[in-house]
Amino acid sequence: VRAGMAPVVVLDIDAHHGNGTQEIFYRTSEVRYGSVHVDPGAGYFPHWLGFSDEKGEGEGAGANLNLALEPGTGDEGWLEAVRTLAAFGRGAAAMVVSLGVDAWRDDPESPLLVSIDGYRRAGVMLGGMGLPTVIVQEGGYDLASLGLLVTRFLEGFSAG
Repeated sequence: VRAGMAPVVVLDIDAHHGNGTQEIFYRTSEVRYGSVHVDPGAGYFPHWLGFSDEKGEGEGAGANLNLALEPGTGDEGWLEAVRTLAAFGRGAAAMVVSLGVDAWRDDPESPLLVSIDGYRRAGVMLGGMGLPTVIVQEGGYDLASLGLLVTRFLEGFSAG
């Protein structure tokens, strides 16, 4: 990131907190990091990071946002958190979406209950931001549904 340029935003919509990504950018304002994930306080990975009071340190104070969801959260709660992440990303120069599809209701590694349409709607929201974007597909454990979920998200993103 060049001096004086708007920050890049990383928005992580995987069911698990991106602890490595948070750690890399926790002390800089050049990259904002926002994540929606299952509450680590409810016993979900990574257990020690991803709490809402983790806001960044030093130069990075305020550049970190964690939205921890209760097990059993479905489309409306998850999409409200994605909407909050999109607002957090406004004004960024570019976006990276960490797209994990393990918030899917039938995924064996997550207690979230997001539908196929929920992924499409999240794609519309994030695509509507109009930022240059890199999408990194990084998770999902219900192998039979991975292609469909990613496709619906990308269709939504293109429509946004």
